[in-house]
Amino acid sequence: MSVVVFSGPSLRARDRAAFPQIRFLPPAQQGDLYRAARQRPLAIGLIDGSFDGVPAVWHKEVLWAISQRIAVFGAASMGALRAAELAPFGMRGVGRIFRDFRDGRLTDDDEVALLHGPAETGHAALSEPMVNIRATVAAALAAGIVDDVGAAHLLATAKAQFYKERDWPGVLAAAAQVPPAMRDRLAAWLPGGRIDQKRADALELLHEIQAHAARGEPPPEPDFAFEWTEAWANAPWLAAHEQDTGAADALLLDALRLRGEPYLDLRRAALLQHLAAETAGRERCGPDPQRIAQAALEFRLPRGLLRGQDIDRWAAENGLDRAEFDRLMARLATLEAMAQDRDAALGPAILDQLRLDGGYAALRERILACADSEPPPPPPLLVAWYFRTRLGRDLPEDLEHYARSLGFRDLGHFQAALARDHALWLKDGQPPPDAGASDKPIDSGRPAP
Repeated sequence: MSVVVFSGPSLRARDRAAFPQIRFLPPAQQGDLYRAARQRPLAIGLIDGSFDGVPAVWHKEVLWAISQRIAVFGAASMGALRAAELAPFGMRGVGRIFRDFRDGRLTDDDEVALLHGPAETGHAALSEPMVNIRATVAAALAAGIVDDVGAAHLLATAKAQFYKERDWPGVLAAAAQVPPAMRDRLAAWLPGGRIDQKRADALELLHEIQAHAARGEPPPEPDFAFEWTEAWANAPWLAAHEQDTGAADALLLDALRLRGEPYLDLRRAALLQHLAAETAGRERCGPDPQRIAQAALEFRLPRGLLRGQDIDRWAAENGLDRAEFDRLMARLATLEAMAQDRDAALGPAILDQLRLDGGYAALRERILACADSEPPPPPPLLVAWYFRTRLGRDLPEDLEHYARSLGFRDLGHFQAALARDHALWLKDGQPPPDAGASDKPIDSGRPAP
């Protein structure tokens, strides 16, 4: 299970130990959630986050993670704040503190803020967050330890204190309007009655995110378009990642160049993509969504990329995120769409390429030698022979679309070509060689273009 949770003072060491399948990280700073999302976890939980002296977790990085179809949960502290703000965009809030912020009962960031020790101390809490004081006072009121007036004075006293200095001894000492007997009664009750609402909500998040992972449910499709703004593009931690990725890709290109002819083949193929993209940009046109979806399906099925998580895994292995994978599929669809639309005009260039590859003369001689061949089988048998025997695959659902995608005018044109190919097959007693392709059966799971 790939689950990452940012936590600090809201959880204890034994709490984290009870969830060994979850990877716990320290309180998140700006950029940390983005870096975690780059690793393609199934889910990310945000509990604690740093903000004093360092930039806090940015809303934009949460939105980016959601746009990559990663489930993001928030609770207890910084997570509750961000979840309340981003719930309309798909961030999943958990717990009472989240609900209070979402519903407007709480509005101030200092409600969850506290002073805590460094990582070496387990981020030990050194002050009391206001949300815990509110929950504890409510419990004391329900238990008859304080009355309504005393509860109101305690809350007002605590709220007036600076969050780093807020703790129960200080609140009791400063709550002069609370009768001494009530304060003494509360002080004696606190060791066993104190409510740690942040911890309760954090534990609820751990159970919720663990259940989500166990169910294996995919996160819902985001219902917003992630905007690549100038501020996002210039984020220092994003730029650092892209610089690292760019350096690695530069080394990869150097390694490819040393391979000689295979590199030249890759470069020529890349040139086609580049020119197609340039042409589509100049003409302000591109493949429609249906063509992109078809290109993506044809790419995915032979590679076993059947589920969203399979696509995410492939993308991560190839240095891409989901948005970049979609861009790659759009470019693939652009190239194929332009090739299909220009099939007739490309005929002379295709034959020139066949001449350069050395296959023109032999194929021309063999085709002309079959001019007086035997009558072909009936069209249904001819089509079945071609796909099942010749290509080793199932028949496409839309035969005419398949034929047109290869540049044939119609089914009659396609079947006439099949008849000539069948004659060649009979003449040789075996499948004839294709120009630039193998006669070995291809994956029968591949769909029709």
